Order: sequence, then C-alpha cells, then structure tokens
Amino acid sequence: MDQDSKQELKRDMQEASLTLDRHAGPVGGLTSFNIEHGFVEAILRGLRSGFLKSLEYKQLVQCETLEDVKLTLGDSDYGVMLQNLNKLTPEIILDRCQAKFVNEFNFMRSQALGCTSTFMEMITYEYLIQSISFIVTALIKGSNPESLLNKIHPLGRSPHLKSVMTFDNVEGDGLVELYRTVLVDTPVAPYFAKYFSQKIRPSEATSGSQASGVIQKLYNEIEIDVITNMLQKLWLEDFYEYTQSLGGETAPVMKELLEFEADRRAISITLNSFGTTLNDPAQREKERKELYCSFGTLYPQATEFDFCKVGDVQQLQAVLQVYPQWRDLFPRAQEKGVTVFDILSEMEVRLNKLAFDGQSHLASFWAFVKLKRQEERNLKWILACVNQRRSEREKSRYIPIF
Repeated sequence: MDQDSKQELKRDMQEASLTLDRHAGPVGGLTSFNIEHGFVEAILRGLRSGFLKSLEYKQLVQCETLEDVKLTLGDSDYGVMLQNLNKLTPEIILDRCQAKFVNEFNFMRSQALGCTSTFMEMITYEYLIQSISFIVTALIKGSNPESLLNKIHPLGRSPHLKSVMTFDNVEGDGLVELYRTVLVDTPVAPYFAKYFSQKIRPSEATSGSQASGVIQKLYNEIEIDVITNMLQKLWLEDFYEYTQSLGGETAPVMKELLEFEADRRAISITLNSFGTTLNDPAQREKERKELYCSFGTLYPQATEFDFCKVGDVQQLQAVLQVYPQWRDLFPRAQEKGVTVFDILSEMEVRLNKLAFDGQSHLASFWAFVKLKRQEERNLKWILACVNQRRSEREKSRYIPIF
C-alpha cells in the first residue's frame, strides 16, 4: 500500500471512529421526538413512497426480456439509476437498484443526530459482522479476500475492512494481534471479543500463540455461517437492550420487531440444523442452543428447554403448537404450497409495514431496511426468472410489500 493510500485509509478510519460513540436515550415521544429527529424521519417518510407497488410488480412479471424490465422500472423510482445502461444483466440491474437504497440509507445516516445516528449505525452491524467474518476466514484459509467483496452487502462495507484485508501475519499469534490492532477499532469488536472469550478457556488464553491456535481451530472446524450467526446473535441482544433503553414510542415497537426477529432466527436455525452435526443430541444442548437469542416470545421455555429435544420437523411443529403466533406456521406453508421460510418472510413484511403506521419513533428505520432487503430479493427472483425465460406463474412467487 503506497503512502497516499495509507493516508486516505487513516482519514477514513478516523471518520468512521466518530460513529463509535453510543448516544443514550430517551429518544422522546410524540411531544419531543421531532426536536432532534423529526427532519430525518420526514426524509424517511418521503422515501417510503419509492417502494415498488403491486401494479409495478404485475408489470414486471409480464416482462419477457431484461429490456422490458428496464422499461418497466423506468417509470419507478429506480428509473434514474437504470439510465444509460447499454449492457443488461440481472446482476447489473440489481446492483443499480441496490445502490439506490444504500445511497438513500447513507444520506439519512449523514443527517441523523444523537440516538437516531446510533440506531442507524447499529443496523449496519449485522452486515459488518458478516463482512469481517468472511475476510478473516479467507485470510486463515489462504484465499484471496478480494474475491469475497462482491458477496458482501454494501451496508457491510467499512474503511476498517481494508486494514483487515492487508493484515499479513496470520501465523503464530497473528490472529490475536489482528483483534488487538485492527478489529479493536471497529464498532463490532465487543461481539468478537465476547464470542472468543466464551470459546477460549483461561488455560488456553495464557499466551497469544495458544489463543491464536484456538481461534484458528475454531475457524477451521466450525462453519463460517455458525460463527457469523453467533456474532449476529450477540449484536441482536445488544441492539434489543439499546432500543429498550430509548423509551418513548420506539421501545414497544422495536420490542415487537426484534422479538419476532429472535423467534424467526430460532426457528430458521433449528430447521437448517436438520441433517447437520448441529442436530446431534449432544450439539443441540450446546452449539445449537448458543445460537438462540436470550429474548423473544420463544424464550426461555422453547429456546432454553424444548428445542433441545427437537430433532425433526414434526417435533418442531409440536413444540410451536403452544405459541399462538407460531401455531399455524407449518399448516399455512402447506396450504399455500410454499416453504416455511416464505411464510416467515411474509410475516416479517407485515410487521415491518405496520411500523410505518405510527410516528415519532425509530422503528421505521429498521422497517425501511428490512423491507428494502425484501424488495431486493423480489427483484433478484423476477430478474432470474426473466433471464431464464420462466413462466409468469413462477415469476409471481415474490412477496408483495406495499
């Protein structure tokens, strides 16, 4: 890295470090929220109108070529982003649409003050954790971390990633040094520290080389998805605690949204574990159980006790029967001919749409990001179907939003 690049990286990291300060609540309610946060919420309400509507989705599923898709999206808020595109591929169109959302989010983040700024920063931690985990894994396995950047969501990009990618020494005590010198400056450092402190026994932490060996063993033996899920669980618990400290209208709305997220994660993790080592009886009590959040409507009875006995879909369905919110999950999926994950996504969309019905709270920023991610998935599915010339019926397997 040349001197100019080093100076630019140092400047970017200094600017990024300004976002590490966590602003405490309360955030205010109907009578005081607008004093500091009304402007950026007004921007958000305006951007809400940019979601694709039902009519636009119906027009998209009737498209037969990518050129038709471009023309259809030209009448939407995505039109400006798709101008002057000579080469059309599903990836290019999706990248342009994604860039619009990221630009909007970053603009709001630049205008945010106090608790709103912290709240929006913490939303991005989910993606930053995934980015760092992928790069660290690439370093340990000797692959090129640059190849993983295309798989990283733009919300997970940070100036700190350049320092991680240019860290040469991963032998001996290199991994411990990486955490001490680079990751310690990232906003997600506490989650990595907490995770590895749980995995490294005191006897193994007496020297840097021993700790590094344990960390490297963890990354080699445990799937990256499991490690990332564990780190994101720690972030989600921290985010839940923070939002509840904000009070006002934000606390109860975010409580419902984050409890759903915790429950959805628990159900998804359990389903995805079937057929893997995580479903072994010994692993259910330890590794799988550790991935569940310590809050939510399924906590503590289901996640702490009942799920440890679940080894197949029928047993999971039986456990969920006592929870009204989840009782109809599997029957609804069977009735509609879709997967359980599709039903979970539909439930998530419905809850996040409701967050826009109220005002003077921060939950709508969370809802905006989640709904935009669903819109990305909708577009990705439709673009793939158009490119592969699938039927209109197959294209229609998207989840409508507004």
